[in-house]
Amino acid sequence: MAQNYIIYQENVQMPNQEIGINSFYYDCINAPTSGVFPLHWHKCMELIAVQSGWLEVEIERKAYLIDAGSVAVINPQQLHSCTRFDPHTTLYCLIIDMDIFRSRYVESLEEKFITPLMEGRITLPSRVCGNSELNNGIRTCSEIFTGHPDAYQLRLKALLFQMLFLLFTQCGEVRSIEQKKTPASLSRERVNTILQYVDEHYAERIKLDDLVEILHINKYYICKIFQQCIGKTFLDYVNLVRIQKAVDMIVSTNDSITAIAFATGFQDINYFSRIFKRTMGISPTELRKRHRGTTEA
Repeated sequence: MAQNYIIYQENVQMPNQEIGINSFYYDCINAPTSGVFPLHWHKCMELIAVQSGWLEVEIERKAYLIDAGSVAVINPQQLHSCTRFDPHTTLYCLIIDMDIFRSRYVESLEEKFITPLMEGRITLPSRVCGNSELNNGIRTCSEIFTGHPDAYQLRLKALLFQMLFLLFTQCGEVRSIEQKKTPASLSRERVNTILQYVDEHYAERIKLDDLVEILHINKYYICKIFQQCIGKTFLDYVNLVRIQKAVDMIVSTNDSITAIAFATGFQDINYFSRIFKRTMGISPTELRKRHRGTTEA
């Protein structure tokens, strides 16, 4: 799961263009020690149904403990990550392209529910506990999506509408948010631009001066709004992105650790090793050995 996420706005690639969802089962025993997935956001809705164990999902800087039987609901455009979890956790993840709910014709239901949800004017509850129908629906979607029975597209779409109905009617208070251009929303837009820039240029030497030219604000203010929105310093975030990219390369390629360090933007192998171990809890070499040992087993 961690390998499928981009750090900033994730441009989710649906594996089957016939229907706009992605769904899979995930066993956290194989997750990097830094977390199941790093900080990111996307335009899709994401539902995480925990089957056993627990994980802590941070949504818009608020932490939610999602244990067995509970569901994490990530609304479109919400920043989210997961860094704490029980390694014995298993879950089903369902990622939904909101366009699946749209019609060729403008409908009152679309105007009332779908468009406000996509634009952030309505937010569904972030944590749902004890709703077996929702949990079972996510698991069933994953099984249908993987198995591809006859006319599975129709069954999936029906299930998605049913789960959206449950979220709106049975799973806590739905909040409506008045859309106004506030200093906070402007800061968020600027931070999203920073996140995008880092993801596109992590392999290069990143300078605050480059962001000053893009955002037309000074370095001090860039650092201030970034810390306020993300909860990390700009340097710590850049290092986190680079380490996550390095993790993907370590477990999926045979490139040398030195080559991976330089490919992910680090100029000094010793600095890379130090930051990597501080972030992951183990060295790059140990991670590769552990991953290959798990894969071979």
